[in-house]
Amino acid sequence: MRRSLSVPLAGVLLALVAAPALAQPPTTPVPGPRDPNQPPASAPNGPQSLAHAVGDAGTGLTVVRLGPQGVPTNTILPGLGDQLPKQSVTEFGLGLASAQVNTEAYLSTERVVTQANPFGFAVAGRSPQAPGTLVQTAIPDNPEPTSGGLPIPETPLGKLRVLNGSVHARWDEKLGPCISPLATARTSLAGLEVLSALPAEVPLPAKSSLVSVPDTFEANSQVRLVDLPGSKNKAVESTSTMRAVSVEIAGGVKIDVVSPPTLTATATGDEKTSKITYTAPVLKVSQNGKELGTLDAAHPVLDVPLLLDLVVIKLQIAGLNEKKASFTGNGFSGFQLGATARMLDVQLLPTDKLKLPNLPTALAQISLGEQIVRAAAPQGGVVCGTAQPPQTPQPGGGAAPPEQKTPPLAYTNAAYQSIPLFWTGTGLLLAGVVLVAALPVRGRSRVRAPEVSEP
Repeated sequence: MRRSLSVPLAGVLLALVAAPALAQPPTTPVPGPRDPNQPPASAPNGPQSLAHAVGDAGTGLTVVRLGPQGVPTNTILPGLGDQLPKQSVTEFGLGLASAQVNTEAYLSTERVVTQANPFGFAVAGRSPQAPGTLVQTAIPDNPEPTSGGLPIPETPLGKLRVLNGSVHARWDEKLGPCISPLATARTSLAGLEVLSALPAEVPLPAKSSLVSVPDTFEANSQVRLVDLPGSKNKAVESTSTMRAVSVEIAGGVKIDVVSPPTLTATATGDEKTSKITYTAPVLKVSQNGKELGTLDAAHPVLDVPLLLDLVVIKLQIAGLNEKKASFTGNGFSGFQLGATARMLDVQLLPTDKLKLPNLPTALAQISLGEQIVRAAAPQGGVVCGTAQPPQTPQPGGGAAPPEQKTPPLAYTNAAYQSIPLFWTGTGLLLAGVVLVAALPVRGRSRVRAPEVSEP
């Protein structure tokens, strides 16, 4: 028992870092006045978008979890942590792509945010911001995407060969988010090895790493507004897609991706027409040329023994998790929904057959193709267009006239005259210095001291 618990602890010492599963960038909270009766800090200026839309999509190429579901979730509310799912001891993610749209963001630059992260990490659910990220935000609009190579992290949990990213955030001055493309993010890699350094207690026959992806592996996240049937308004659609060819696992196991997964959340503002669409992946599994089975929606789990049934790798297409709810806030109401899924879970030394309490579900869990989507829309759909903000009412009633010019200020004290007097005196002083310096030097008589005779 003690020896089995020492294995995940050794893995923690190797990594000390991990990635949250596609955590989205937080938006700036709206600052409120100290006195509730005071007016807001600022008022809208110029034409304002009529659209109300919130959506985000996140996709991760690989997420490695050491000691999954091994530590409780910390919360500020007493007793709530016992009701929430447990966190992994450590997590590390590679190739994260996220696209976020939030028309209700306080800062205009946070209305559309797209990111391509080379890696992310967390310890017991806590994660800092990872460096080397491609980011593009709107407002203002970005006619062209930002693309480039991402820095490859050096870690014993994974090795990458080539990692590229692309982000694009758009916003139209007249139509707001009703523009295509709106928010897209992509990460792709060519060559990946996961868990290339494990403790000595974990034998990996005929292979130095647990999981490797020899071919191109691509993750795409997109948020857009689509046509709403029977209406001129729009619906919010968040989509996460994957593209992969094959995956190789220790022990001569090969997984061919016949059909990659696609996860989509579409919010129309109405519960009856809002929906989650998931195309489950189809994976063919073979070992040393012998076909072991097919992973699909009908057969989501497959156990592959490596060493006399003592070391087992569990392959699983993660089940789809959905959440739906109505909402009211910010002056409008509507419907929101979200879902998470994973293309493939590879669990090393699963503990479900041990029937012992307080154990992690496995020594390590590698998720290939982790997906999350969320979308929210007001009732009736998203309205495209702009309108002038309401005019500020005056104390005497009515509204301030547009483009009213401010009258000149009255002269109330001598401070207004002191400034021109100061500069006038300074100018005259400089002129005097120039005149004195320009005048010729007249000859001066020299007075000789009387001679003193010696006694």
